[in-house]
Amino acid sequence: MASLGWVFLLASSYLQIPLYRQIWLFSWLVITFAWLWAYIWTFTTVISYLSVQAYARAAIALIMAVVLGAVISRVDWRTTFIDSTLRLHQGSFAELAAAYREGKPLDPPWWMEYLSVDGEVQAQNNGLYLPIYVDEWRSETGSGLAYFPSTPSNDLLIQTADGDMGRPVRDLGNGWWWVE
Repeated sequence: MASLGWVFLLASSYLQIPLYRQIWLFSWLVITFAWLWAYIWTFTTVISYLSVQAYARAAIALIMAVVLGAVISRVDWRTTFIDSTLRLHQGSFAELAAAYREGKPLDPPWWMEYLSVDGEVQAQNNGLYLPIYVDEWRSETGSGLAYFPSTPSNDLLIQTADGDMGRPVRDLGNGWWWVE
């Protein structure tokens, strides 16, 4: 059960963005439950090993839990999810970029609704924008993925929310940038 708790914690940490899109009110609860599940069952495992005097196994289980907890808590899961999604679906992102360059209608794939705020991409003057985070309360701040046909300058602005303009911050490859 401890192993399942760690696997569930790993999965829920990695899938923070889709979890937030589907059950935004309770996504923090799912992640908290995953942490509790992993630690409570690890504690139970360590105690059961100690009760049968298997000190080496108890120490190994405890060390593994501490190392896994440290690694899982230190990873930037949102960046990891976005980067891996971009790598995994390079073809779909390339098709969107080609449609934008050619002036064709933008038809995002079905799975983008789990990545984007609304599953839609926005064709703007400076580039193509896929909103990932938008302030849910007033829509004053946002960040997301943007495609620029040419390398953007430091002065380039793209609208990320109703009251916010963002700049390209991190190059993700193939013309795609992280915008904040």
